[in-house]
Formats: sequence, structure tokens, C-alpha cells
Amino acid sequence: MLELLTLKDFVIVSSLDIEAEKGLTCLTGETGAGKSILIDALEFVLGARGDPTVIREGAQRTEVCAQFTVVPRARSWLQNAGFEECDTVLLRRTIDTKGRSRAWINATPVTITQARELGERLVDIHGQHAHQSLLKPAYQTQLVDGFGATKALRTAVRDAWLAWQHRLRLLTEATEDQEKLQSEAERLGWINEVYEELQPQEGEWERISQEHQLLSNSADIVQNIRHALECLREGQESASQLVSTAQTELAAASRFDESCAQFEAALSQAAVIIDDTARDISHHLDRFDVDEEHFAEIDERLNSYWRVSRKFHRTPEELYAHWQETRERLHQIELSSDIEALKKAEAQCKKVYLEEAAKLTHARREAAAKLSAAVTAEMQTLSMVGGKLEIALNPCEPRSSGVESCEFLVSGHAGATPRPLIKVASGGELARISLAIAVITAQITPVPTLIFDEVDTGIGGAVAEVVGRLLRRLGNTRQVLCVTHLPQVAACAHQQWLVHKHTEDNVTTSSLKPLSAQERVSEIARMMGGRVITEATLTTAAELIDNAAKDDPRPKSGA
Repeated sequence: MLELLTLKDFVIVSSLDIEAEKGLTCLTGETGAGKSILIDALEFVLGARGDPTVIREGAQRTEVCAQFTVVPRARSWLQNAGFEECDTVLLRRTIDTKGRSRAWINATPVTITQARELGERLVDIHGQHAHQSLLKPAYQTQLVDGFGATKALRTAVRDAWLAWQHRLRLLTEATEDQEKLQSEAERLGWINEVYEELQPQEGEWERISQEHQLLSNSADIVQNIRHALECLREGQESASQLVSTAQTELAAASRFDESCAQFEAALSQAAVIIDDTARDISHHLDRFDVDEEHFAEIDERLNSYWRVSRKFHRTPEELYAHWQETRERLHQIELSSDIEALKKAEAQCKKVYLEEAAKLTHARREAAAKLSAAVTAEMQTLSMVGGKLEIALNPCEPRSSGVESCEFLVSGHAGATPRPLIKVASGGELARISLAIAVITAQITPVPTLIFDEVDTGIGGAVAEVVGRLLRRLGNTRQVLCVTHLPQVAACAHQQWLVHKHTEDNVTTSSLKPLSAQERVSEIARMMGGRVITEATLTTAAELIDNAAKDDPRPKSGA
């Protein structure tokens, strides 16, 4: 559930802190006051596309923060993403005038994609143009799948489809491109022969390059080591001799200046280190053996790598991987010569796909029947008495999403034959059907916060009151935020926010105010229209609010 929303320099909002509550909250205000700005801000912090146009004029950047109660789905995502256990989660996002956008979850920087993934588990937003999406077959199928919770089945169908298509491509290559494959096999066979002669090993080039570098510079290495020994111990003015002399001088001085004793002690330690190091270097030099025969072998091996590298235009490091790719492709071509085996493999994959698709079809039929019945029942309360929604599953060519597409068929009144939604539904009917679907699907979604942005467009009168009651019913079990222009809908809210736009010193800003019970009556009276608000209008507004509350669930007696 959304607990707190904070905006800074967002569009025409300079600064705003909002504490959200449970139930249905309606946002009202004059047209253009900025009601949808709050929805835009929520979408922004939850990972929607953002650009510098959302920054308030004159500001350098905008910032939006949203705090939510953690629900099980969000908790699981947070744990998998490596976040610590928490009961609340804070999302924060900024964007500056140069278009640089950043996001955080609980003060940890995250990608916009991560913010979006978490947001999908916290909030479900139904935009004011959602009913237009309802006309698209892909969206209709998505609604049915969502209602039927078919995600696992759709994943299985997609995986089976990909496996089938892979086998189908191999079979097509084998049956239609034999001449081409034969030519490719001959070319790869020659490449493989060269590699078999070289026998490159994984990581071999790096190893022999280092060894060759060591052996080829052995003379310099020996000279450097010997010179180091001379400097440390064997020369006339070696470090060992000089340190020993310095020790003697300091020992003599310490007879008169006791502080020199500590310097002499330090040099004593240095002398031990020098002697130990010189001894270790000497032993290393004794073991440093340059095998000329082995060096010749390494040198020839490097030259072999270089010859093949130039022949195939590959770096020496890439030769082993290239050989493995060549062998794998040759193996595939060899397999493709067995047409019967390929046909059997393709047929088996197709069979698996069709079996998985059949399971998905069965689930979709059940979901379509239940969804159409539920929407039809809601339509009766939305001034579409006798109307109904039917969901047809039309067979289509096999694809990754199954073997059928969904089509919503609707009749607006009794006796009418259901026809495709796009052909028969008026704007108002479409809005009502869309709202019915939104309410029904929202009842089964585990997302705790639902937002409706002017989804009541195109309706009014008694239907508007029914819509308000539907939203209030949702608010009894979820947190619902609704932007509305309809007094009948606003009257059904558990709480109401007034969005107000004002201009001062040529600067326009938008602000928000939670309304008291009496202020709600005045605001709903204003929404009912009329230049002058009369006592009768106020009385009617109060009655709308009282009537909406009468349908709330009553506590059981004795509870």
C-alpha cells in the first residue's frame, strides 16, 4: 500500500508531501488543475519513461519519492534482488535538465528496469485511455490470460515453440539446401584438417607466450640477477658491506650518544634482510636453467599458431574457440544428412508444442467463460441491462503465444447478436465495459494499490453512481486512488483530495489538500455544477455521500 508520496519541482508542483490512506481516495478539482500530475509522478517513480519536460520551469531537476508497505510479492522480489528484509520500501527517482535519470530503492542505486519490476508488484494503474487498448486483440488475449493465471502455461508453450522452430529450421536446411551444405562441409572439413594438425588447446597460447617471453629474455634475466647480487653482497661496495660499515660507525657513536643505538639496531635488521634476500636470489639463479631444446620447441609452437592465425584471419587466442565452432557445425551438417532422423525430431517437437498449446487453450476457455460471465453481470448494473460479453477463441496459425486469439464480442441489450467490440460499442459503452473488466480483474490481482485515472469518462447520471459504488467496493479491500470529474463517483470515496492550481507573480503552481467532511460536501456541490451553490445543492451533495456509505459492509454482531 502507498503510504507517502513526495514531489519536488514536478511539472507545476513546487513541493508536495502526501500521506495516503486505505480505501477509496478520489482526486478532484477544476479542469487543468493538475489532478493527473500525481498519477504521472507515481508512474515516473515506478519506472515509466521520463524526460526533462516533467521538470518545473526554472528548476534544475525533479525528484519523486514513494514509500510503500511491503507485500509478499514485493518482498520476494526484494529478497531475490539482494535487498535486506524490510516492512516498508522507499522508491526515489530524479531527472535533471540534461535528461540524466537516476533511481534508488531504499537508498541503493538501481536501474529503471528494476524500479519498474518492483513497481509492477506494488501498483496497478488503469489510465484514462485504457478502453482504447481494449479494442486490440493482443490486449484482449492478455486480459484473458491474466484472469486465468496462465503464465506458467504460456511459458511452456513459448519454450516448446522455440524448440520446434529450431528443429524445423534444421530440417528445412537439410531438405532445401543440400548443395549449399555440401559446399560448406567441404570448406569446414579443410579448416578442421588444419586445426587437427595444430591441435590447439584452451589457454595454451597464453601459457606458451609467457614461457617464450621468459626464455627468450633469459640472458638479460641472468645478467640482471647477477648484477643485483653484486649490488647486495658480492661487490666491493655492496649494500651488505655498506650497511655493515654504517653499523660499526653507529655502534661507536652510541658509546657517547645512546640514541644512535636504535639506528644501529634498525640497520642490523636491514642487514639480515639483505643477506636473506641475496641468498634467495642466489638459489634462484642456480635453479634458472635455460633448456635450448625446449626453447626451440616453444618457439616452433608459437610460429605454428601464427601461421594458422594468418591463414584464418583470427588472433592466436581465438583459434581454439574457432576450432570448436568448426567441429560443432560439421557435426550439425553430418546430422542433417539423416533426413528421417530430422523429420522424427521435428515431428516430436511439434507434438510437444501442440500438447502444451492444448493445455493453454483449455485454460483460456475456462478463463474466458468466467471472465465473460463476470463482466456480463457487471454490465447489468451499468445501464446495459440484457447486454452481455462473449469471448471467442478463434483458431490461428501456431505461434509462440498459442494456437488461438481472443476476440471480445458484445451486445448492448437483450436480443442483440454479440458482435466484435470494435464494431458495435459506442464510446460510453466501451468505457463502461472497460471499467467492468478493470474492476473484475483488479479483484483477482495481488497488487495492493489500484489507480484509476479518469476511467469514468463518457458516463454520467445513475451509471456514474454505480461506477462510484464499484470503486468503493474495491476500496473496502484495497487501496484505490481515482481521478474523477463526476460528483457521483467522488461522493463514494472514503476520503477526498482537492487539487488546486493558482498563479502568483506570473508563476503557476498546483497544490493538494485533503478535505474535511464539510469541505467534501462543498466540493461535491461545486462538481454538480451551477454558478451559485444553493442549500439544496449542498443537501444533495451530503445525501450522495451518506447514501454511498450505507452500502459498506457492516461488522458482524458480537464482533
